[in-house]
Amino acid sequence: MREATLVGSIEIAADPTTVYGILTDLARWERFVAETRVPARAADVRLSPGMTFRAWNRNGPWRWRTTTTVLEAVPHDRLVFRVSCLGSPVSVWRYDIVPTPRGSRVTESTRDLRGTAMVLLCLITTGVLDRAEHSRRNIELTLAALKAEAEAEQPKFS
Repeated sequence: MREATLVGSIEIAADPTTVYGILTDLARWERFVAETRVPARAADVRLSPGMTFRAWNRNGPWRWRTTTTVLEAVPHDRLVFRVSCLGSPVSVWRYDIVPTPRGSRVTESTRDLRGTAMVLLCLITTGVLDRAEHSRRNIELTLAALKAEAEAEQPKFS
């Protein structure tokens, strides 16, 4: 049985404004989102509620197309979006940003929405045998890359 929700968190030495700015800048996703490749026209696109975009996902030699719909985009607080494939919901992803004394704590979570038929189709399309473990690893990779991106951007004060 698939896990309903997978969660990972990381401390980032960058303020919530910086982290939120990176999360909602679609052109920057390829620098920190582990599996998704966004269209070239994503330059200067800021994610906002109701916005929908198409992207390519990849896993080694496998490639598949997804549609992402932004459900919530609350400045400096959270970003929530739903991913669909072939018109069927696949997952909901969420980033929560909490201010800390040293910057921010970012929690990324995902909930699998696939039914049995979509699980089988996704296995064939993506080459991923264990989606829960694959998503867990992608959360770790994404959060580590987001941390590096945000901390490199954060102004340093002496």
